[in-house]
Amino acid sequence: MSLSSMAAATALAVSAVTPVSPPLLPDLGNDGYQVVAYDLSYDFTPSTSLLPGTARITAVAGRRLPEFRLDYAGGTVAKVQVDGRDAAFHLDEQKLVVDPATAIRGPFSVTVDFTADRAAKIPSSVDPTAGWINDPDGGFAWVGQPDRAHLFFPCNDAVDDKAYFRYHVTVPTGWTVAANGPLVAQNATNSTTTFTYASAHPFAPQLAQLAVGKFTTVTGTGPNGLPLRSFVPDAAAAKPMLDQLPSFVDWLEQRIGRRFPFETVGLLGADHMTQQSDALETQTLPVLRAGALADPKNDSTVVHELAHQWFGDSAAVADWRDLWLSEGFATYFDRLYAAEHGGNSVADELRWAYETFDPTVRSLGFTPANPTRPDVMFAIARGAGAVVVYALQQKVGDQTFHRIIDTYLDRYRDGNATSADFIRVATAVGGSDLGPFLHDWLYGSTTPPMPGHPDWVAKPSTTGGGHSGPALRPGS
Repeated sequence: MSLSSMAAATALAVSAVTPVSPPLLPDLGNDGYQVVAYDLSYDFTPSTSLLPGTARITAVAGRRLPEFRLDYAGGTVAKVQVDGRDAAFHLDEQKLVVDPATAIRGPFSVTVDFTADRAAKIPSSVDPTAGWINDPDGGFAWVGQPDRAHLFFPCNDAVDDKAYFRYHVTVPTGWTVAANGPLVAQNATNSTTTFTYASAHPFAPQLAQLAVGKFTTVTGTGPNGLPLRSFVPDAAAAKPMLDQLPSFVDWLEQRIGRRFPFETVGLLGADHMTQQSDALETQTLPVLRAGALADPKNDSTVVHELAHQWFGDSAAVADWRDLWLSEGFATYFDRLYAAEHGGNSVADELRWAYETFDPTVRSLGFTPANPTRPDVMFAIARGAGAVVVYALQQKVGDQTFHRIIDTYLDRYRDGNATSADFIRVATAVGGSDLGPFLHDWLYGSTTPPMPGHPDWVAKPSTTGGGHSGPALRPGS
């Protein structure tokens, strides 16, 4: 096929995979501007759920805005300034509506003095348990995915609005602060310590992490000199998993074919984590239940969250409907890790998802790239999404599969991608026939034949499952 014919076929294939559907979380995010950076300051007192803070936000307005909105809920706001001038404001449900003295356009700054309430809860169509992880001694950690980051600080809580983060957190002596990115300063007085963290790569608010606790900090060195730093309540109990952290990262670098995408990495062990998800891929510092770090059987869960650092964090999704690009790849690689370390083969793990879960999902009107309902998007992205990734690998073989993901991760590093973007990459690398192939897998109403497995038969379940495999595995 000529280059011009291939380009035309690719464009036609991509245009066919972008059905118009309403957003899964329409109340999140705000139009008219993009955030560049968040600078967050907090003054922590363990005896109260109230957490005073200041958010300094730099952003760029793409058009003239006489007013604009930030996502914020569960706390109070004392003062707002825009470009150094006092601004009128009011809270409207989960929005902070700001009326600046003069309309903004282009670069601008916002400073919000607020007090978050760590006891606050708000409704969610996805996971009502997400939000604050509060310890009995007063410590805390964050679980912001997908719609809880605006409980922690005023923000543009949109999955596609990446920004740089800096934290300044003052705590009583004896307490430790953990956050995304490296620790860049630590200043102590007689009674307090202020920790400053700064990220070298941008991320969306849902991947922000801040924790305060009586942690032990465990440091080390990973592949290619990568600095490791983890925060756990009990270093001895977490030792089985922390000792394996360098090998986890090395294995992923080898199988994905790229170095770790960020400046540091570690694990955060959270006591009293009551969220439905048992882990979250917060950037450079995935959070897991502290008890899970004591059990070597949870190694594939740790690998899953580390795989997200490439898929979902570095190359992030542009819309929640594209979640399979994050969860599908992370699940595929955690299944591959398990298979290479004494577990079932990837084929054995995904056969049930192909034969029962995927066709059941499609029979209900959901597809991997268009789940249509927020309450099912994570299960579909992990289960049906992993099946799509496996189908692609089976279709093109390991060499082309890795060329596709290498090109994809390179092109969208520190950015966001849609399913259509991934198809463009796949067709450019692997040939225009992958356009219709991926269209059928991502949007088709029935499960396509699985390449390499003519004996696999897809048929909807009549019982609703009962399987504990990767399709319905908890965690993020």
